[in-house]
Amino acid sequence: MMFETQMNPHPANSSPPLKTLLWRGWCKKCPQCGEGPLYHRWLRLYDNCPKCGLKYLPDQGDLFGPLLFLDRALFLIPLIVIFFFRPWNLNLTAALILAGILLGLLVFTMPNRNGLSLAFDYHLRRKGGDLAGKNPPGKK
Repeated sequence: MMFETQMNPHPANSSPPLKTLLWRGWCKKCPQCGEGPLYHRWLRLYDNCPKCGLKYLPDQGDLFGPLLFLDRALFLIPLIVIFFFRPWNLNLTAALILAGILLGLLVFTMPNRNGLSLAFDYHLRRKGGDLAGKNPPGKK
């Protein structure tokens, strides 16, 4: 008789994979439980998760670095390339339309990018920060 042991892919003291955390952040949900909302207005962040009680930002300003990087990499550098280096032969109208789209995305994806940064910050806190070794809610 063979005994099969089933391994739990997520031990009790580990958090979900980074991919799951980032998806929760993009969807503006709590990175720990995946249920609580991050915002009670468009960009007004809750202090704690309404469902599991996770303190989202122990230190205000923790998200400044990741947001600065994302804004530069995804929006500002492409705008500079479009207008300064002109890699394609775009006429002014096409360049302005593309710039308008990029600026619109910069504004309207701000909560999602903020959620991504918050989820990545949570991942770092679980690995070696103030949440290291703590069990997520619902785990024993």
